[in-house]
Amino acid sequence: MQNGPTAYLEVLTAQQTLLEARIGEVSNTLSEISSTITLYTALGGGCPATGIC
Repeated sequence: MQNGPTAYLEVLTAQQTLLEARIGEVSNTLSEISSTITLYTALGGGCPATGIC
């Protein structure tokens, strides 16, 4: 560490920001997949209501 604890804190903060962005990306992908499944089901796709495919 050339600049001491302050520089290291900046690295940790940047990593935290990156991880939060990645979590947001995964959450958005989950929402997109869930919406696609809901749309597919609403249009009559998938298993019948009995659950037997």
